[in-house]
Amino acid sequence: MKLLILFVSTLLFGTADLTGIRQQYLNAAKSAQVTQDLYDSLKDVSDSSSENTLVAYKAAALTLRAKHEKGMFTKKKLFTQGAKLLEAVIERGTNNYEARLIRLSIQENAPKITGYNKKITEDKMFIVRNYKAQKSELKEYTQGFVKVSASFTKEEKAAFN
Repeated sequence: MKLLILFVSTLLFGTADLTGIRQQYLNAAKSAQVTQDLYDSLKDVSDSSSENTLVAYKAAALTLRAKHEKGMFTKKKLFTQGAKLLEAVIERGTNNYEARLIRLSIQENAPKITGYNKKITEDKMFIVRNYKAQKSELKEYTQGFVKVSASFTKEEKAAFN
């Protein structure tokens, strides 16, 4: 049934449903199956697509797939592939708020050994500066992230309410 809905929405709208993708992303860290479903819904999105936000979620899905893999080689390969793709997306569109939010969430949760945590402060400040200009749906999404984020102080979190 999920595949039918995705297929119909792809035919009607041309891309995967961003609201559904966001929800899958929120649940993907807890479930290998949800992670795989998220990746499957985005695997046909071209890495060079102009839909940078969808490409950012595809990159995030790759890093999350690494979390659920067993072998270290596969984990490293998937995480590196996802991180490189996300960096390329942000380089193409440095003002993509959602891509920055995704990168911040990945950096916060990436194992220290990956070294993927160098831009936490930069992304956090970008989110703080640009939050008010976002549409209400993305503001709510941000609020949910900030509430559980380790990067924001108690005072900073209060500013997102």
